[in-house]
Amino acid sequence: MYFIFELTFRSDKPYIRQIIQAQAETSSIDMHIIQDGEKIILACRRDEENLEAFLLALEQTLPASLFLGKSRHYFSDELPAISDKVQTKLPLNIAPCPTCQKEMFDVSSRRYYYPFTSCSACGTQHPFVTHYPYIRENTLMKFFTPCKECRKELTDNPLRRDYPLISCIECGINVRMTDAKSERYANGKGEYRKLFEVSARAISKGKSVLLKTMHGYRKYFLPSAKKRLAKTTLMMCDANRLNTHLMMVTQEFNALLSIERPLLRVATKSEELKTLYGSSVQVKYPDDGMSMLLARELLNAGVEYVAFVTCHANEEADFLVDFDIPVVPQKDMRLFINQDTKLFVSGERILFPMLVSNPQHVVTVAHELAAVELDGETVIDNFEHFETVQTAEIRVLEGDVFESGHSNEFRFLQWKASMLSVLAEHEKLGEKAVGVHFDGQLYFLYYNGKEVINAVPPIPFESDNLWEKIATLREGSDRLVENYKKHFPDIYARLDAMEGDHDIFEVTAITLGLEDESLEGISAEALSFLGKGGLQIDTRVKDNRFDNYAFLSSIMSYQLADVESSYLCYSIYESFGDYIGEIVPQLIEKVKTRNVVLTGETFANQSLYGRIQRTLGMYKPMMNRNLPIGKENAVYGALYL
Repeated sequence: MYFIFELTFRSDKPYIRQIIQAQAETSSIDMHIIQDGEKIILACRRDEENLEAFLLALEQTLPASLFLGKSRHYFSDELPAISDKVQTKLPLNIAPCPTCQKEMFDVSSRRYYYPFTSCSACGTQHPFVTHYPYIRENTLMKFFTPCKECRKELTDNPLRRDYPLISCIECGINVRMTDAKSERYANGKGEYRKLFEVSARAISKGKSVLLKTMHGYRKYFLPSAKKRLAKTTLMMCDANRLNTHLMMVTQEFNALLSIERPLLRVATKSEELKTLYGSSVQVKYPDDGMSMLLARELLNAGVEYVAFVTCHANEEADFLVDFDIPVVPQKDMRLFINQDTKLFVSGERILFPMLVSNPQHVVTVAHELAAVELDGETVIDNFEHFETVQTAEIRVLEGDVFESGHSNEFRFLQWKASMLSVLAEHEKLGEKAVGVHFDGQLYFLYYNGKEVINAVPPIPFESDNLWEKIATLREGSDRLVENYKKHFPDIYARLDAMEGDHDIFEVTAITLGLEDESLEGISAEALSFLGKGGLQIDTRVKDNRFDNYAFLSSIMSYQLADVESSYLCYSIYESFGDYIGEIVPQLIEKVKTRNVVLTGETFANQSLYGRIQRTLGMYKPMMNRNLPIGKENAVYGALYL
């Protein structure tokens, strides 16, 4: 008789399985561990004497994860089928696991306050990798020789066996802190903690610290109403104070503290945060060794949260904390949560590199990501990690500045690839479908089972000569422009002088006078509206096509009527939801399908998402499950063109 324990894990990443395997070895238990589909299955003999000790220890070593779901256990007369497939080793980019964190804060450890602490199952590995295969010689750690204790771990420690990035204070990376007057190095035990302690005290006294993290340079400072905070991220230092300062559902709380550490926009709760950020704020929990150690010392200095901006190495600051290894960071992953739904919005970290199927054995390139065959499997990662590529065909996103020099280069469009990425994930390729791609522009699409067709193309938006285009829109539009110029002269002058490429949402944010002049700014402002039922914003003029200038004209009319910006932003998303809810059923009726696909990061808005669920919920719209709903899904979808 066998004891079977099943964990839902909706990812093919191996780190949870690796932690379980390491704990089984440490607990001296004969455990079969299988990762199959969306499950991790543990099986051992029912009378295994170390079973209870193993399960208790696993509680302490297993981290929270975005991908972990429900678990169950049962007894069986047979072992589950065991796959012997060996997965290609790919670098992770997540937070340190509980075991590594314990080492970082254990004064007796060789890694006490060592920010580069990681293991095979955790940590910021990807920025240190130069190219594949993922071995030490192909990483920036090749310049460091492991000490005697680290070499011993390479064979004896189940979490660091053959780990390419193994290091400690004795053999690893030094950190230094500089200001206008002095320079301080951390290269011995105790000195690392002192450096982070000094950094935290400086921030607590109102100074700024430019900290080089494994995710790039970040400038940390105390948030103040006197500083522009629209583009900043709030880093919470104390998990016990999250619910004091932030209004979060359980899913958001768990996501912030997960080992994946996504970027999340949540509602503010405390008056001090509302004063600083308004009704919502972009939040992170410390996500690498550098930020974790800084957060610990900030707490010791009485600081519960701190602001930071992602920036360049030459950003002005009172202090600089850095190290000599030139890491190449990935873009942070934004997460959207609506009840039990989790959507990856945009970014690279957490998801990439990723193993995918490649039915046509081609190479695809989009947004600095590439899908390339490697050792018989296809990996999606930054294209710079692939030294040489052999392929009969390469597909490159239209508009990408990438010259392959290949004789058979094919250019593809974002909306086509995005829709195919969803259909492939849901195993719906070959079935007719209707799609909506909403990312700056709004496309209504039709997939006939073979190709994606732009069924209702958007009217292109050009910000040049904006007032002329609005004034000639319809009868009386010229008077609207004159009234607007009279009541909002500064905004009028700025839009009048606008040149170059500016999308409709940037112009809308400027029109509304938002500090964050972007789609993210509009979305954040919409969250501050606490009422129900929005105004009807003009989202179409003729032939059911969205008209950018009629849309702006409608917003300006409401502004002249003194409608609050938060109400207008909320209404924008509700109106788009109603518009999409009208057009999609018409297309469904014409093409006779029930398959509906939604792509584009614009859908990561509570107002729009909620409205779509009400208007199209009966069709159970499909969205990306394992990929971002934003532009990064194109590199995968292009494999199926």
